[in-house]
Amino acid sequence: MSPATFLETIGSLTVQITLMIGVVAWITYRRQAAAAADWTWTALHASVLLVTGAAFLLPHLRPVTWAALCVTSESASTQNAIDTGGRLLFWLWLSGVGVMLTAIAAGMWRASILVRNSEPNVRLSRLLAESMANLGISPTPIEVRVSAICVSPFCWQLHWPAVVVPDLLLDFPLDEQRAVLNHELVHLSAQHPLCLFLQRIVEAIFWFHPLVWWASREAAAAREFRCDAQAVVSRQEVAVYLQSLLRLIEARIPTPTALPAGLGFLGDASLLSRRANLLAETVGERAVRIRKVPTIMALVLISVACLTIWLPLNPHASRRTSWSPWPMWSARVLNASGIEVRDYEVDGHRLAAHEQPGA
Repeated sequence: MSPATFLETIGSLTVQITLMIGVVAWITYRRQAAAAADWTWTALHASVLLVTGAAFLLPHLRPVTWAALCVTSESASTQNAIDTGGRLLFWLWLSGVGVMLTAIAAGMWRASILVRNSEPNVRLSRLLAESMANLGISPTPIEVRVSAICVSPFCWQLHWPAVVVPDLLLDFPLDEQRAVLNHELVHLSAQHPLCLFLQRIVEAIFWFHPLVWWASREAAAAREFRCDAQAVVSRQEVAVYLQSLLRLIEARIPTPTALPAGLGFLGDASLLSRRANLLAETVGERAVRIRKVPTIMALVLISVACLTIWLPLNPHASRRTSWSPWPMWSARVLNASGIEVRDYEVDGHRLAAHEQPGA
């Protein structure tokens, strides 16, 4: 991908994702459904990855081009400056992605070691099986493992489903043990480890976008709200559950920074207050739900609309056609399959290729 094309693509994606995050934030806050919004944020992360894939693999519509905006032709020095800036931006972005992906891989490796080194606990596994029946979750073999390392409870789903708890949980009262296990069980049944993985990939690609990190915090909070709401069914269970959180906080248990989902935000007093207030308000009441079909349709429509938003940052773009060339990587696959596609700018034909090596 040429430097100018990359500059245009990453700039356009930044605008597109900003609009998508705004739509999802509006949907969740307008519905006031904090305890039911986790899947909406996951749908956002999936949509972001699809839009990103389309931007790098498919041609895009050009509503306006650089040449159409400029009355006079740009000088060669201006085009060279844009190419140089795009090249520097590409390497800066790629370095950030590499650092983020390395951190994700290291977190998964550390978490897998922690799971393997923890000891299975038959009694807690039986208690978790009882919780499945009480919460109406289909029975699935899930192993509860106890770790001697002081870490907050979390669930693991990469190789097999498991719940890992610190050994100090064995000293908790039975009701509080059940409350913690219920919370982790809801994480697993809602596929939150997979949701968190999608979130991490989006963070790695758009590490420079502050709204992406804000959306990640909202998504993590929504997952906790949902698990809190589904793990308790009475005010008495709310009190027991909050007491178990307080015990974990008093023990100064660190929240794992790796990929597994779990009892996050143990040290965040403001979020703990929000969780307690939300539990007190919603316990015993009908759960607030966001209708999935209209929300998914809204996300699909905004994603398609965002695909038409492209910033005219590429001075090499031709205004003789309203569509960009096919990107190099997908064009090569199609051409090798016998499907001829245009992978060059019309003005320069193949003498001024859309794709240039080295960027």
